[in-house]
Amino acid sequence: MTKVSRGFAGDKAGATMEMTMICCPFKTSYGSYASSLISAIEKKTGCNMNWVASNCGCGDPIEVNRCFQARQCNYFEMPIINDYRSRTHWKRRVRGAARGGISYFRAKKFANLSKGAEIAHFQQILNSYGSNALFHWLKQPSNATRIVTVHELDHDQIEFPERNKTYALADGVIVHCEEMKTKMVKLGVPEDKIRVVLHGASVPASSSENQRSGIIFYAGHKVMTGKGMQTLFPAMSILHQRMGAKAPVLKIHGHYGENIPEEAEELASHSGLGGHIVWLNQISMEEIARQYQRALVCVLPYTGSFAGLPAAMAAANQLPVICTKKAGLPDHLADCAVWVDERNPVQLAERIMELLQSDERRRELADKLRTRAESFLSWDVIAERTLNVYEESAKRKAASRN
Repeated sequence: MTKVSRGFAGDKAGATMEMTMICCPFKTSYGSYASSLISAIEKKTGCNMNWVASNCGCGDPIEVNRCFQARQCNYFEMPIINDYRSRTHWKRRVRGAARGGISYFRAKKFANLSKGAEIAHFQQILNSYGSNALFHWLKQPSNATRIVTVHELDHDQIEFPERNKTYALADGVIVHCEEMKTKMVKLGVPEDKIRVVLHGASVPASSSENQRSGIIFYAGHKVMTGKGMQTLFPAMSILHQRMGAKAPVLKIHGHYGENIPEEAEELASHSGLGGHIVWLNQISMEEIARQYQRALVCVLPYTGSFAGLPAAMAAANQLPVICTKKAGLPDHLADCAVWVDERNPVQLAERIMELLQSDERRRELADKLRTRAESFLSWDVIAERTLNVYEESAKRKAASRN
């Protein structure tokens, strides 16, 4: 285990602190998040960070094919029972018990591989990194200061809300937006342990001078859930009716694999957009940055899910954003976005046209977004705020022992 220099270890400046990150290691949005955060922490501290990981069971092509984001990590394989919900009560109970048992052994393995860490940071997602594994992990004996970043809530903890009391065993809880913080408080998580730390992005050293055109949309992992595609496609149809051949091309990317999702393709065809969409599908973070530097507008009409990644990427690359006030977008973009209502394709089309027709407004937003990215969204800032949570949580844990 690598020791990381940090002055908050004990009360001695320059002391060392052993730290571990537990997270998806694959080329998912979560793997990219963990990789970027770890790199930023390593840069600030001058040492390496231990990455502990397992197969996650999400079923995404990237996970199935074991496409690793992590350059090196303590990785292990373990059987997975997915989150299928039978309509038969006894089958649900048996399946739930089996999933719980495997989650216990996975949590124990996570704990063993991070043994000796003074800071252990668990990224809660779904499946192998969902609430079952997390709560078993928190119940393992440990001297570490334990931090949990909650990216998603799963069915188990919603169906059995009493289980969420286990969060009290964490020394600190990180969320990416106020909306998630409110949900966590309603679940009974002590509010004084929760801190909002935004999603980060790599901010280029200089402003982009690329020729820009078209619209870009981030579809995440589950394209048809909470991303607002059912609003975006009708809005694009309206644009094509009003603008004809001058209508912008729509580019779509996400973390759903290399193939176009069938349901999304059918919706595009039904909306008359079959030949007017460029499906980028899954691309690297470097290519995402290049695409955002070439687009005129990013459109995120989300109704749920989380949009911190595309919001931060857009801000870092001076790409104006039209979006709803959902999915953590207000937290990341503040007053630097064009806001629209949920599920209102006519309004969305009008806002897109207005922004496309105003070079001055786009430049104004681009400048504001760059400033916001530098001040609040760079990985350096995110790493510093994460380290502050580590420090605060370690002090709280030490005080509780006295």
